[in-house]
Amino acid sequence: MNIFRIPEANVAALEGKLSSVGLRVIHQGELEGWEGKFYFSKDEGPSSIPWVETFSDFFMDEGRPANLIYFAVYFFRKGRECFVLSYGKSHFYVRQYCDHDFGIEMAKRLGNKRDVKQTSSKRFAGRKRKEIKSYTTNSPLSVESGESVDYLRITIDPEVQDKFGRSGKFGSSMLIGAPVTKDRLGLLLDEIVAVMGREEKFQLPRTSVIRDDDEVAKYDKKLLDAIFGNGGYAEFSCDTHDIVGVDFVFSGSERYSFSLRGRRVAELGERELDLATLQEYVLAERIPVSEIFDVRIQVENEGQRTYSKGLRDALEFVVDDENVMLSQGRWVRFNEDYIHQLNLSIDEITVESTETDLLEIDMKECCFNAAEYINSYGYASADRDFTKIGVSTGTPVEAWDLYRDGTVYAVKFGTPQKLGYACDQASNVLEILRNKANTKALDQKFVSYCLWFAFSVSRTPARVSDTGSIILKQKIDAWARRCRDLEVEPKIKISKKISGGSGSCPHGSSAS
Repeated sequence: MNIFRIPEANVAALEGKLSSVGLRVIHQGELEGWEGKFYFSKDEGPSSIPWVETFSDFFMDEGRPANLIYFAVYFFRKGRECFVLSYGKSHFYVRQYCDHDFGIEMAKRLGNKRDVKQTSSKRFAGRKRKEIKSYTTNSPLSVESGESVDYLRITIDPEVQDKFGRSGKFGSSMLIGAPVTKDRLGLLLDEIVAVMGREEKFQLPRTSVIRDDDEVAKYDKKLLDAIFGNGGYAEFSCDTHDIVGVDFVFSGSERYSFSLRGRRVAELGERELDLATLQEYVLAERIPVSEIFDVRIQVENEGQRTYSKGLRDALEFVVDDENVMLSQGRWVRFNEDYIHQLNLSIDEITVESTETDLLEIDMKECCFNAAEYINSYGYASADRDFTKIGVSTGTPVEAWDLYRDGTVYAVKFGTPQKLGYACDQASNVLEILRNKANTKALDQKFVSYCLWFAFSVSRTPARVSDTGSIILKQKIDAWARRCRDLEVEPKIKISKKISGGSGSCPHGSSAS
């Protein structure tokens, strides 16, 4: 049984949606005080098969075949509680209205954290944005820093297996094999309500949905700015796997189109689904700002019916400094478990002591890296030196800025938002080395990699974890893991960038 919980405020909208997609009530009844309605797509019409269309002339004598894809929903309500059992593709419709925290919250109360079968998690920095992990029997739950867990397949606690089954899958919904007949479903739902009121057995880094209308409007404005390049960074999330309830939906051969009521449909064909194609569509159709979020992305894929997503559902966006991001069309906030684990990981990185004279820096980066007094501390400048790393494409790569005694330094001055660039550059260098894509022999062997940050803030943080930028911390954490994968020790060095100083610049006043 794939079970969703529906917030009371969404019940009427869900029932309206079920009717609009062709579901009709074919059975009603009461189970232990639960009002039950069974919705079924009894008028489902034939669905075309893409590969049959391609070879249509082969089927002249056979008749053109089509699929019948039925689906159903068992809808239960008692007082303020509402649950839905989904069958077939109905979970695509139910998910829009469900309590997205329900499945994971049940896992934290029913699951045995010493026997995890599979997890799916998100990351918000680095190349790995989503990851599925499978485990052998009796593997304990293990969550790395920077991960937000959105799916668990886990053994259920032996004390309640007689009610909920031996194991379950938990995401925005929960899928369990409870030993119960259909006439006892009301008792099972009563048990679920009781479990929801118990304390959780373990913590799990994840995100929670933001429901305040004013907050949502504020973040929508930030997203619009990002879509048109006026702040932040947004991207489409359709190039990876997705989770619908407890089912994985993998991308592969999709074909995308943009659509909006009253506007033409724009088929992308072989073009990428990205912000550039979205911007072109908005400008070509003269879509006002107030209607941009009404744009839908139609998805065609062999083996399933064509469906569409709202623009919010297809985008990912992180709001820096506020622990907030857009996920599956909803604004979510990272929970304290996530932040705590990320901070612990960051604080484990070695902090190299900063020379007294370099605690405050009053010159530009390029001037700093080439300054004579930097050389007096034993640092060798590699700033703007594109000869150390080479790739077959011929694209110039700046390896690092400074080198001393087996340590390379990536130097960056500015606000926390700007410091993330140094993490990206350092991670790219490590990725080139990991893939053995470097076409040159390194003339300087290094055993540690140090990010040297000069913060342009009124108060320099004692530790990087003290900064309010979750994006910066996520990028540092991803970079540090990449260092360790290459058996390179990650380090951090901290200074303060002050303005109005008189430091000389050997590259001239125009250097930046």
